[in-house]
Amino acid sequence: MSPCMLKRDQVAYLTRESFAGFSRRKLTTGVTILIMGASLLVLAILTLATLNLGFLLESARESIDIRVFLKEGATVEEVAELQPRLVIIPGVKQVNYISPQTALNQFRQDLGTEAEILDLLPENPLPASYHLILHSEARDLDTVRGIRDEIAVWGQVGEIVFNQEWINNLEIWAFRFQMASLVVGLMVFLAVVFVISNTVKLTVASSERIIQIQKLVGATNSFIRTPFLFEGIFQGLLAGVLAMGIVAGMGILLSDHLTGVIFFNPIQIGGFIVFCALLGLIGSWAAMRKYLMLGSEF
Repeated sequence: MSPCMLKRDQVAYLTRESFAGFSRRKLTTGVTILIMGASLLVLAILTLATLNLGFLLESARESIDIRVFLKEGATVEEVAELQPRLVIIPGVKQVNYISPQTALNQFRQDLGTEAEILDLLPENPLPASYHLILHSEARDLDTVRGIRDEIAVWGQVGEIVFNQEWINNLEIWAFRFQMASLVVGLMVFLAVVFVISNTVKLTVASSERIIQIQKLVGATNSFIRTPFLFEGIFQGLLAGVLAMGIVAGMGILLSDHLTGVIFFNPIQIGGFIVFCALLGLIGSWAAMRKYLMLGSEF
């Protein structure tokens, strides 16, 4: 029986039954929501950690750059003609020229109180260079190596420097964390579906007599299943709100000690709660499908 063909009294009955389980099985429903909320809290914290680590990794990637040091004795014309050639390289966002004097001044600032040692030098030993700032999509090891190999054959170029080990380690840890997040997220997903599914099974078992009567009077599987599906959705919804409420409370309490930490925005909070409701629907569907021996009829 399709929803469009349901009569008004049938719709009213299904609506009542969808909420009736909360009053009939207060303890079971409450425990289910708490267990689901705890599982979803783990998922929410994991998601939050993923967002923050992703932000940190992206911030770290912004420091990935290339320094192109010029050969000693390069003429002003040779130095000047390099910049337009560097700018048009795919992946290069910006090119800044650093003169020997600018490099020396920066080096002096980095040394701080020990900068006086530079006064002992007979001349400035630092060469002119170009600082290449890369686009975000070009800040991986293969792309950086490709840019280096392209520039290395130019006659005016003396040395090319980039932090290869840092880029390599960044990519390795990013991949490891993504895999760990995927595994843990999948485990939490299965745990929530399992909890909901088994709760619905208990609910269906306790309502077996009612279901048998409904079948005797001609109720279809879709009609019998609908209240349980909505009950699973409501349980997932409440568990999601509970998990997000705890995360928000923790964020408020620890805000003074967690400066710079990113929290969920309203859109992400709404999306997470909708996802929790979807988990409730999936868990209820899995239990009812097995109980009612559904095949192609679903």
